[in-house]
Amino acid sequence: MNFLFEIGLEELPSRYVDEAESNLKKIAEKELKEERIAFSEIESFSTPRRVAIIVKDIAEKQTDLDKKSVGPSVEIAYKDGALTKAGEGFIKSQKATPSDVKIIENEKGKYISIEKFIAGKPTKEVLPEILSNVIKKIEFEKSMKWSDRTFRFARPIKWFVTLLGTEVLPFEFEGLKGGNKTRGMRYFAPQDVEISNPDEYVSKLRENSVIARKAERKAEILKSIKENCENDGDVAIINNYLLEEVVNLVEYPFAIKGEFNHDYLALPEDIITITMETHQRYFPVKDANGRLTNKFIVIRNAPEYSEVVKKGNEKVIEPRLADAKFFFDEDLKNKFADNVEKLKEVTFQKDMGTIYEKMQRSKKIAEYLADELGYGAKKKNILRTVELSKADLVSNVIAEKEFTKLQGFMGSVYAERQGENKEVALGIFEHYLPRYQNDKLPTTIEGALAGIADKIDTVVGCYSVGLKPTSSKDPYALRRAVQGIIQVALNSKLELDYQKLIEKAFEIFSSDKKVLGKNVVSDVIELFKQRITNVLGEKYSKELISYEINLENNIVKLDDRLSVLLELSKTENFETLINLLKRVKNIVKDSKGELSVSENLFEKEEEKEMLNLGNKLELLENGEFLNYVGTLLNSANVINNYFDNVVINVENEKIKNNRISTLKKLEKSIDKMINI
Repeated sequence: MNFLFEIGLEELPSRYVDEAESNLKKIAEKELKEERIAFSEIESFSTPRRVAIIVKDIAEKQTDLDKKSVGPSVEIAYKDGALTKAGEGFIKSQKATPSDVKIIENEKGKYISIEKFIAGKPTKEVLPEILSNVIKKIEFEKSMKWSDRTFRFARPIKWFVTLLGTEVLPFEFEGLKGGNKTRGMRYFAPQDVEISNPDEYVSKLRENSVIARKAERKAEILKSIKENCENDGDVAIINNYLLEEVVNLVEYPFAIKGEFNHDYLALPEDIITITMETHQRYFPVKDANGRLTNKFIVIRNAPEYSEVVKKGNEKVIEPRLADAKFFFDEDLKNKFADNVEKLKEVTFQKDMGTIYEKMQRSKKIAEYLADELGYGAKKKNILRTVELSKADLVSNVIAEKEFTKLQGFMGSVYAERQGENKEVALGIFEHYLPRYQNDKLPTTIEGALAGIADKIDTVVGCYSVGLKPTSSKDPYALRRAVQGIIQVALNSKLELDYQKLIEKAFEIFSSDKKVLGKNVVSDVIELFKQRITNVLGEKYSKELISYEINLENNIVKLDDRLSVLLELSKTENFETLINLLKRVKNIVKDSKGELSVSENLFEKEEEKEMLNLGNKLELLENGEFLNYVGTLLNSANVINNYFDNVVINVENEKIKNNRISTLKKLEKSIDKMINI
């Protein structure tokens, strides 16, 4: 027997649909298990107007339960042979009588207990309360009360389907009763649709212009787009974020191809695609040679009135593109570099100053980076990139809020069209990279260093004025900024000491603005360590990272060291070596001060071999990491033989201290290279 539960709604916002489906399934699973109702699996469904589940092979009754409850100790439950209030309270809470009480004994003493057999109730008696709980526990980003309802939900609930096998499960919630009637697609099949049993739910909906499974709607969208394009040899640009949004805007998708005035193709491509994707939710179309065309694909519900819908969408896109062209043309009439002065009027954050002030701090950081990393020959370009990096924020295209996603890109376009160096122009765009997970990374040193300078000023500045991220909030995206710095450094092989960078950025910020926060440098260093662990954790285990994270501030060298350790960790001696080194640390952990080693006190050959190993490793400390660790790995037998043949804690205090000193010498060297 299967059970169908559908919540019918007014249209949910696209971003709520997946969450509602997921929550309905998870909460229902949890509630059913807690109520001891067995089932094989739950399949979930969603469209903008409904979320539903089918509970498959649902049991006809709850599982029986033998319940044993342990109460207070006998000393507390009884006094002079009579029940105390504590004893009576426990019995009452279990809905039992004094004759039901049994005494049990464990290692802690004697306790009163009550054993009960609870027979399972029929599923149809338990389900209504479960469904009420499920509805109340579904949460959304924003919810509100609707009409005369007393509970909160994202959108008004219009109907319920509660079908247990072939019978309607009696159910009522906030005046709405469950039934066996769902509804078809609002515009072309709005009538009630009777469901005879849960197994026909999907097919009945499809007959009435509703595709209940998201994956099937997505496949239908992609198929319909392809069919619209292939006759002309065109290819649609399908961004996943737009596809995910559109699939939850329609119940029965159908693609229509429209066109706009060819003249608008003179605009930068990204302006056109942003206009279509972000504002209109259209899929842009390219020709067989990869050139953007004046065509687009719009997804709507069902194929009816396609020509009317096509013309309507063509009519809507024209004024959008006309506005974009007007803003763009107006920007080109003015000198792009003149926008820099206007940044003095734009506040970045009240305690951190204007964007112009932020840019000036970033220039100083970028100059430091250029000198530190050996890019003196590129310094002029790097500083020019920083100077112009935010100039497009006051351009008409960006300032009108229509195309804020194009910040950086528009600056790059304006700079190149007005004769700026090509690396500078590209760097203006690239300094924002990466903008999101798996985004591309800078290809120019101008973009890389300008981006690092901008991001570290933001991070250090926010910490300096008390705007540290919390576990739940990070309004200035500081974690992402630090992660971006790390990714850029690794990708561009920048031999960057992040601790020195943080100190320099703080020095520059504190000379410009009042510092309100405490422990700024140490806190930002800790943030870097967390994000480095996160980034490098994709390649290395946390244990390996922990060996080096506190020893190497150069992000590239840290990655190189971990790469060496990863390869060596695959050898059979590595784990043995790590355990031996932990043993060394454990022995010397309580020793204080510098203890000298005297060879005259050696009694065994293994002591001399251990001293020789310590001396050898000291000589290798400033050389190649691979050479050091390789030597250590190949010498694991020396350490092992030492522990097998040398007793540390002997009665002779001088010999004991000498042996500890030998180990301390070894540990001191290893601690500089591997922090176990």
